[in-house]
Amino acid sequence: MAKSRHVKSSRKSLYILLSLLLAGILGYSYYRSQLTPSNIFMIEETAVSYGDTSVTGTLRKDTAVGQSGNYLLVLSDGRPILLDAQGLDGLLGSSVTATGFLSPAVDSTSPMTMTISTIAVSEAQ
Repeated sequence: MAKSRHVKSSRKSLYILLSLLLAGILGYSYYRSQLTPSNIFMIEETAVSYGDTSVTGTLRKDTAVGQSGNYLLVLSDGRPILLDAQGLDGLLGSSVTATGFLSPAVDSTSPMTMTISTIAVSEAQ
């Protein structure tokens, strides 16, 4: 008789434990379904026009300062434009406006390219 009471008690405890676990899982699932992602990290793509144009971005280089390499103009949405220019190490990290001929990317893995006619430091915004 005592053993039967012990088995009933342990089954009851097991059912209570499983019920609490199920309630916790269901509650957490409901909570997660109510969350809506914020769009604060979504950056809209910067509109660019090809051909003779001006674009503004941050000047970067794919190598260390003083070494030969390619200059990149990084737009506000993070897309790079490969610049056909030399001797711009003094402007690295600056916000610049480049004027020249902008060509589209050849494929999805290559950047747009721009032959520079003028480049100037942008005004602080």
